[in-house]
Amino acid sequence: MRWIFLFFAALLAAIGNAAIFESVSLARVVGGVAFNLFMLSLLVIWWFSYCSGAFEKTRGLVVGHALLMLSAGIGLVDLGASAALSDSCGSFISSSKPYGLRSQFVIYIQSLSYCREFGFGVVLLGLLIASPSIRLLLDITRRTSRQPTAPAEF
Repeated sequence: MRWIFLFFAALLAAIGNAAIFESVSLARVVGGVAFNLFMLSLLVIWWFSYCSGAFEKTRGLVVGHALLMLSAGIGLVDLGASAALSDSCGSFISSSKPYGLRSQFVIYIQSLSYCREFGFGVVLLGLLIASPSIRLLLDITRRTSRQPTAPAEF
């Protein structure tokens, strides 16, 4: 089962990158970073779930979860920024479920002409989701870059 998951994750990564980078723009690059961080987090979670010991598994799963939340935050920042800059809520309205709760809420926000403010709110939500992961990853890199000191002699 674990190899099937890895195969489908690799297939999803290849198809997703082909679809994202069909044409290049800043929004697509940021979306591509978020998508590839998501795929990296799946790979890290898979690797440390199946191919490591108990101590490394705990650390690896924490890093994988941090990458997963960071990718979600970056994706929300990208969506919110595009809505705020274009003053259009079209990217939040689902074409497959136009009568769903999210689509109806966004249509209501759009009828009030608050798409820019809604976009800024989504940006703030993305930053709120990504900030603990950023702090955790920065703290991990700081800890690993410190040189261990020799024990004091008595």
